[in-house]
Amino acid sequence: LEMDGADPVTLPSAKAAKSSKSGKWDGVEKAGETKFTIDQETFDKILENPDKLAGQIRAVPHTHANGKVDGYRHSGIRPSSLFRKLGIKNGDVVHSVNGNDLTNMSSALSAFESLQNERNFNFEVTSRKQKKAYEYEVR
Repeated sequence: LEMDGADPVTLPSAKAAKSSKSGKWDGVEKAGETKFTIDQETFDKILENPDKLAGQIRAVPHTHANGKVDGYRHSGIRPSSLFRKLGIKNGDVVHSVNGNDLTNMSSALSAFESLQNERNFNFEVTSRKQKKAYEYEVR
């Protein structure tokens, strides 16, 4: 395959540059099946630009069998997004943040705002029909 003089040695480095560009969430580490650590600088970047964060995911209200909203189902999550790095996958339903139920948009915004004062936080998530508690520690 001829690529205008590009040789195979330069192609991997170009690919690596692209992946490091999209790997802007390097400050998030998986510490266990549902445990994650986030460095303070990365966490501060997350909180200072909520609009950019909202653009990485689609969330629609999820209705429980009783007819009431019990969280938000997430989709449109790209492999390089922060949400994927935090363990949230397409189809997952986030029910609560730090014990605050996500039953409407107002409660979701309050939950996001509460993160600004927290060093540790958790999400209650249903993933592949299993309810799990995801734990996060900011260092």
